[in-house]
Amino acid sequence: MKRISNILVVLMLMVSIATLALADEEAGENPDVEFESETQDGENETSDNNETEDPDANETEEPEGNETEDSDEDYLDNETEEEIEIMNNSLGAEIRLLQLEKAILKNLLKGERAVEVLKAMGYNASNLSSILTEMRLLLEEVNGTDPSSNDSVQVFVDLKIKATNLTKQFRETVKALLDDEKIKELKERVRELVGDELQNYSKKIRNRIRQFNRNQLHRLYGVIGETNNSLIEDYEKGNVSLEQVKSQICKMVNQMTKEKKYQIFSEVKEDNIRKKIKAQSFADDMQNKGKGKGRGKQ
Repeated sequence: MKRISNILVVLMLMVSIATLALADEEAGENPDVEFESETQDGENETSDNNETEDPDANETEEPEGNETEDSDEDYLDNETEEEIEIMNNSLGAEIRLLQLEKAILKNLLKGERAVEVLKAMGYNASNLSSILTEMRLLLEEVNGTDPSSNDSVQVFVDLKIKATNLTKQFRETVKALLDDEKIKELKERVRELVGDELQNYSKKIRNRIRQFNRNQLHRLYGVIGETNNSLIEDYEKGNVSLEQVKSQICKMVNQMTKEKKYQIFSEVKEDNIRKKIKAQSFADDMQNKGKGKGRGKQ
């Protein structure tokens, strides 16, 4: 019975460490000008949100159910709520803003390529060009946002909503312009777009994420009472993955007494809960603000 209890403590601790507010390199890549974002039968595709060391490993679409640009209701989807959990310091905020900036740039480059192709096919793409002009202005706005400002979370959410709405407008305009066969042709001609500028963003984001996670790991080691600096340095240099670091930490904790495991589990769990509560509180504030606007319009 005692052995089973000890195993349960280890499992709970492993889960807590796995869900520690470490920056996921896939998150924050929304929204994307993805013409293949809908399946043949019109159902939205979903994407995995597993952690990875490669920010370009998986392209995602904008969350289902975003409001149109002229909507008065503030909207915070579950993905965005998870993203803002790491924005409790300027480095976390910088990561999310860089990821959004990269996503918008990627949309812009794909959109510009799509417009070129459509013009060559003899279509009038003036409406799409207007959307891209708004996207360029939004890119400048994201680039000019100060990650250390007190309202960086609110600004990030507002800018992401605008970017998602522009993406949706672009996609809907293309769908109104082309039939399914032409959309398929357009996808193929835009799909291969990869630029040096996007690669530079990926490298910068990866470096910032590793810096952020390094700081988080030092905090975790502080709770444990032991530090493996060489392992953290190897992670920051890209020699080991984040999963390998987590695995080593779990092995280290497994050697400890039951009481020490409980202490670490409790402290890590409290840290996670605090971040989730803060993000949820922000989401609730946005929803209440949106409802207030709705009542004011009646």
